[in-house]
Parts: sequence; structure tokens; C-alpha cells
Amino acid sequence: MFSTKRQLIKRTGKNGIGRYDFLKLLATEYKTTKSKDAKEQTLANLANFAYDPINYGYIRQLQIIDLFLYALSENNPRLVRFAIGGICNLSLDPINKLYILRNRGVELISALLSSEDEDILLSAISSLMFLITSDSRSKIISPEIIKQMMKLSSSENIRIKNLATTFLNNCEASELESVKEQTGIMKLSRFFTGFFKNYIKTSKVRSFANTTTKNLREGDQVSVFKIITNDDILKFAELTGDYNPIHTESARNIAHGALLNGLVSGLIGTKLPGAGTVVIEQNLTFPKPCYAGDTVEVTVKIVSVRKIIKCVYMCIANGDRVVLEGEAKLMRKML
Repeated sequence: MFSTKRQLIKRTGKNGIGRYDFLKLLATEYKTTKSKDAKEQTLANLANFAYDPINYGYIRQLQIIDLFLYALSENNPRLVRFAIGGICNLSLDPINKLYILRNRGVELISALLSSEDEDILLSAISSLMFLITSDSRSKIISPEIIKQMMKLSSSENIRIKNLATTFLNNCEASELESVKEQTGIMKLSRFFTGFFKNYIKTSKVRSFANTTTKNLREGDQVSVFKIITNDDILKFAELTGDYNPIHTESARNIAHGALLNGLVSGLIGTKLPGAGTVVIEQNLTFPKPCYAGDTVEVTVKIVSVRKIIKCVYMCIANGDRVVLEGEAKLMRKML
């Protein structure tokens, strides 16, 4: 049963600590403690307080929603579990809902749909359903999320299966149909190399170390893997002066598009076609964001070999998210 202000006064007593002050103490302890156990306990307590709407004003004032959002990217699954539980408790309130949506909530929450933790999955699915509005619907009922829900609806865990099915039942037939659009991306992905592995690799077909224009062949391709670190993103921001907060101050920093394009350029200039290659024309898109911590496979494939060499390329994060794709016209100069 939800609390009333009169009940709160009765519980805390005449000299008892106020709810605002107590929440402030918890938030401060969470941000300052170095103890793993204390951090987990304080976040669990904050998530419990998020259950009662009478606390929402205090929670917003103390920016506790930000703590939950930041914790969704933690490596500690217990912190993630408490954080998404808190988000789930808060998401039905219109003001909280709007704040979460405006602070990359959908991206952060949908990233949890690949979790193997039952509680995290249940809270993530519920939160996404609670966050659906006329404005956010297209972002939440997206082909990528629908595809994840379809997979979860086949889970052996009956609770996860039922909740994912409920999500899908709330989708329009046309929205479910849009998942077919993903087929094109998957075909394009297969056009390149298969699923990523945890090491750098180059094409096993042939070596391109001494390739010349004459012995280049259509279909030649090469791939490398790169883990995008937060340090990479911050150094690139320092180099370019691009300190956009989405790159430097987000709960999960997004890699600059130019950084990803630089990885493609490095592959073209050093491996395929190799030294002396000049890009004379380029078209590229960034279908999905690339985050700090993502393992990116960068692939270049030759599609035409004449005086002007044509290639296509792609960057795939974590094996299934296309973060850059494009094509270029190249010339090979003798050094």
C-alpha cells in the first residue's frame, strides 16, 4: 500500500529523519562508497523507495533516476538488477517516463534484452512497455526490439516467455511486419565475414601484403576487429575538439562516426588495397550507434577493379549491430 505524508510522519516519529534526507543519504553513500556490498545495498534500497509515488518528487530532486540509468551499464549484474528494478518502478509516472525517455532510457534498457538474468529481463521488458507513448512508440516498437522479443517469446522460462508475448500482442500487425526489414541487413552482413571472434583476423583467402592494382580481384576482402574503448573516444574528442556530451558525458559514450570511418580508412590504406590508396569518393551511413566497450568488426570488400577501384565496407558491433556501412571509389598510386 502506498504511503501518505501523514503515514510517513507517523513512521519516522517526531524526531525521525525525513524521507528526503534519508534518500539523500542513500544517494550520497552510493556515489561515494568504495564498498561493493554497500553500493549494492544502497542501490537496492533506492529501488525499493522508487515503488512509492510519494517519493517521486524527492527522487527527481535528488537526481536518483540518473543513478539508475548510469548503473544500467555497470558490469556488476546485481547493480544492473537493482537499477532496472528502480526504473521499472518509476516508469509509469508521466514525469518520470518523460525524463527516462529523454535520457536515452530506451537504448540503455533495450541493451539489457540480451541478459541471461531473469529479473533483469523481466524488469527490462516491463519498463519498455511502461515507457510506450505516442511519441516513443516508434523507438520502442522497433524492428530490433521486436526481433529480441520474438526470440524471448520462445524462451523456456515461462515468465519471460509470457511477458515477451504480451509485448508482442500489444504491437500492430504492421509493426511486426517491419521486422522483415532486418532481413536486408542480415543478408548484407553475410556478404561479409561471419560472426565475430575475440581476436584480430584478416582474410584467409589470400594475402594482400604486396597487392597491386593488376592482381586485385573482385571479391577480395579483409577484416579486423577493434574494441572501442572509452579512452579511444575521449582521445578522439580531444584531437578533434568534438566534446559533444553524447560522446563524452553519457552513461554509455557513443563513438564518433568519424572515428569509425577512420578505422575503415586504416584498413583501406594498410591492408586492402593497401599502401598508396587514395579515396576519391565516399558514401556512408551510420544505421546504429556504436558504444564504448563494443567489439567492432571492420570489413572492406572489393567489388570492381578497373582504373577506379570500387569497394564496399561495413562496421558491425558485437556481431549483429551495423554501426557503419558505405561504399567508396579508390585510386592506387605508385609509391
